[in-house]
Amino acid sequence: MTLARATDRIESARLVLRRIAPADLPFFLRVHATADVVRYIGHGRPRSVEETKEWLQSLLAGYEELQLGQLAVVRKDDGALIGRCGLADLVIEVDAPASGIRRAWFGRAQAPAGIAVVQEPELGYTFDAAFWGQGYATEAAQCVFAYARDVLRLRRVISVIHVDNVRSHRVAERCGLRRDGQIEVAGQPLDVYVWPT
Repeated sequence: MTLARATDRIESARLVLRRIAPADLPFFLRVHATADVVRYIGHGRPRSVEETKEWLQSLLAGYEELQLGQLAVVRKDDGALIGRCGLADLVIEVDAPASGIRRAWFGRAQAPAGIAVVQEPELGYTFDAAFWGQGYATEAAQCVFAYARDVLRLRRVISVIHVDNVRSHRVAERCGLRRDGQIEVAGQPLDVYVWPT
């Protein structure tokens, strides 16, 4: 694997991960409208055109603030855009409520005022269903984690996975992640996995 220092590219044997660009909007419009793809992300329903446009604008603006952000995943052999993988800022409440499951939000601005939170870099991904089952999610996730560890020098990276998302649980297992409890995001229970150090 090659980690390109001071660039916006990460490469592996089969993939190039690069910053998402406005020209990638048609791909994300299609993927975000596919029920099977979005079942376990966000609100769990297909996104409207406006929701995807807002997501893209927020993502592009976030490149100024985040150390890495989300990256487009492109196959080397044919240049096909097949998904996205990268880091997001997840804030998790410090004190567990009576239910015992701490709540979390993507971005500090989403969390209610006045509660103590801890910020965690969260590694996540979404792929076009046509490319599932070929090891791309595992390869891309391993690239992003290695970059976070070796270049960004992050001491801890987590991934949060919907409890029913069997495919992503398998990716976590292949990557050697350790399960570390649960959190709740937007009313959905998510398993927390810690990347190996």
